[in-house]
Amino acid sequence: MNAIQPQDLPDRALAAVISGFGLSYFLFYTLQFLLFHCPSLQEDIPEGLAVIAFSVGVMFWYLGVFLHQIFRASDESSTANQLKLQAGALFLNCTTAIPTVVFLFPSQLWLQLGYTSALVVIAIGNLPPKLLCDVNNKKCPDTSFVQLASVIMLSLTPMIHGLAEPVTGASPLAIAFGRLVVVGSLSFALYLLQPLERIGFIRLWKFSLHVMYMMLTYSLVAYSKAVLQAAVARMP
Repeated sequence: MNAIQPQDLPDRALAAVISGFGLSYFLFYTLQFLLFHCPSLQEDIPEGLAVIAFSVGVMFWYLGVFLHQIFRASDESSTANQLKLQAGALFLNCTTAIPTVVFLFPSQLWLQLGYTSALVVIAIGNLPPKLLCDVNNKKCPDTSFVQLASVIMLSLTPMIHGLAEPVTGASPLAIAFGRLVVVGSLSFALYLLQPLERIGFIRLWKFSLHVMYMMLTYSLVAYSKAVLQAAVARMP
């Protein structure tokens, strides 16, 4: 691993602070749920597992971001960084979709399993191939970000299905998940475009990257509150 360059320290520190905050928040979120809202009835176990899978999955994502910012090589190419972000986005998309699928269809186990399995299989099938080989190898097939966008938009299918059900109605959880997907997609697009960096307004800071992390963190915190409210309503 190459030595950290002094000019990289502010970027690494800010990214570490943002990811550290997210990791700490969801750690306390998980502990709070286990201590005060842990399911006591057998029929409530799937809902409890959905909340835990969501919070622990987001914790792992923040931990990966934190470790990547601390230990990444200073000369890492932007292509390699974007590929890792793409894989992380696929993982985060599956993790955040689990509570929405479980709580929108509480009495339909096969529908829950079907949606969850489909999202996981599609996400794995769209992992960037270059993560498994040399990013400088031209023979390695490229992965279009259109694929990532299509997978993320596909995750909205359970939400649309839930909103179309007369029993579900305008669920706050479904609306919160839709808002999370939209904000996350916009933040990732902002990082890819990097408008301020391209015009030379900001040269030393990776402004778009940090804005993406902050927008995602804000959306994840807001979505986690909707998940907890849905869990408390289902598990008195």
